[in-house]
Amino acid sequence: MNDFKKRPDNEMPREKLVAGGARSLTDGELLAIILQTGTKGKDVLSLALEILHVCNGFPGIEKTGIDELLTIPGLSTAKVTKLKAAIEIGRRTIYLSRAAVRKVTSSKEAFLLLEPLLKNMAKENFMVILLNSRNELIDVKRIGEGTVNAASVYPRELMEIGIRTSASGLILSHNHPSGSVVPSLEDRRLTMNMLALGELSSIILHDHIIVGSSGYYSFADDGALASMKQQFLHSLQSAGC
Repeated sequence: MNDFKKRPDNEMPREKLVAGGARSLTDGELLAIILQTGTKGKDVLSLALEILHVCNGFPGIEKTGIDELLTIPGLSTAKVTKLKAAIEIGRRTIYLSRAAVRKVTSSKEAFLLLEPLLKNMAKENFMVILLNSRNELIDVKRIGEGTVNAASVYPRELMEIGIRTSASGLILSHNHPSGSVVPSLEDRRLTMNMLALGELSSIILHDHIIVGSSGYYSFADDGALASMKQQFLHSLQSAGC
């Protein structure tokens, strides 16, 4: 039985939003507004609740691919594209509000800036924060998108971007779709190569941050970056440079 239409007008999602604002709605009610209609034998709120259950909440909808979402009974291409567009609007809104701060002086600030761009992504994405000599934000660029466990990133390309934008410093970051923030051997190798190129190009590598499902790892905070720099400088001295 469809009880959704039997609700009083002031309990319908749209009317509740108008009266009390978006924050007064449950997740299911917010999703129902985006979906607009249900399907045969299933009202829109029931469909919304089923999607949230199957995907384990909004983060799951974000991570689930379009083809997979289309397997949920009642979801059409039109509905799925609305869901994806709404989530992307939310992601960009958070990012733009954080980018307005215009200064990055710690790993936490870098993580908060990049979190909406990298967290819950199904594929590995690589970003670079470009800073001036006062650690003010010049730009944030997406360098590459890879498979679930690899992104094609080339240190020289990154350094060329830094030179073209007159950056004095860089912060590298990428996500691990697995959710883990433990750096891989390739992560460490890339960080070392970038640090070495930075030292030779007078562009400081401030940090390399790995974003996971419940936090982040910072090469700088962990002391790994300082250790790599010491290792690099020692190798230069040993080579007589």
